[in-house]
Amino acid sequence: MSLVWQTITEVYPPSPKFTEKDLPDLTGKVYFITGATAGIGLELLRILFWKNATVYVAARNLKLFREVTEKIMETPAVGTKAPSLGRMELISMDLADLPSIKPGVEQLLSKTTRLDSVWYNAGVMMPPEGSKTIQGYELQWGVNVVGHFLLNKYLTPTVIESAKDAPANSVRVMWVASDANNFAPSPDGINWDDVNFEKTDGSLFLKYAQSKAADIILGYEMAKRVQGTGVLSLSLNPGHLKSNLFRSMSSWRQTLSAFFSFEPRLGALTEIFVGFSPNITASDNGGYFVPWGRFGTPRGSIQDGLTNRATGNRLWEMLDKETEMY
Repeated sequence: MSLVWQTITEVYPPSPKFTEKDLPDLTGKVYFITGATAGIGLELLRILFWKNATVYVAARNLKLFREVTEKIMETPAVGTKAPSLGRMELISMDLADLPSIKPGVEQLLSKTTRLDSVWYNAGVMMPPEGSKTIQGYELQWGVNVVGHFLLNKYLTPTVIESAKDAPANSVRVMWVASDANNFAPSPDGINWDDVNFEKTDGSLFLKYAQSKAADIILGYEMAKRVQGTGVLSLSLNPGHLKSNLFRSMSSWRQTLSAFFSFEPRLGALTEIFVGFSPNITASDNGGYFVPWGRFGTPRGSIQDGLTNRATGNRLWEMLDKETEMY
């Protein structure tokens, strides 16, 4: 019954209890976000900037990034006041092109030696049928999973080093998933023998759901692998939000989605809860969180796979092998 109630409240969440006013001043803190030029990533960037943080943003389009940052500087986050002491800076990389990730990380690490937290927020949802990454992955799998996995491999040493002199449980890695995990392939959430659905049939939504189940699995597995370092690895469903993720859907799907969608700021509040709530401790490492900032549980068979079938290790080792050359 509790999972049924969670499902209902993921669609229609209660009011947020953790908002901008609960964040401390972030002067001197350094954060990294993927997918921050639109939607919830943009709103997360706005909150962090107006709380005086330095925020590095992985993006491809310099012109768009400049437009976004100008808008953010013109409109403070809720409950904040000008001037901001924060800074926003672009790091050029394309998650759909794996060889671009290492140079992007090198650019980042030439500018900062610490990362206080990371949000793997970028995502692709239901692109035109047949869309692929440069390396030939189904686009949703390639961006939402493979690209972020490789990026995380490069960032993990810096995140671990940063945790050594940071307050306990404050350095966190957030994997942005979705309640679409409920519709991912059974039982584990992954179509293991054909993740790109080249030999088996699968709708665009099924492929999207698989990618989001994978983000939950990676969040859980990373927590095991960084145990004892002071780093927390967490996954979350930010909520059903008005977003350009729906731009490739048919008009009737976009219209239907609008009835279940909320303002992006609320999704950003889910992300700041997971990133900053003092109620999240080492005992919650690997956990999954739901809108607009609550403890949750992924689909039962996915959780069972993590605890009883070592699906986290299986996915991690598979992706480790596939990205080794990059």
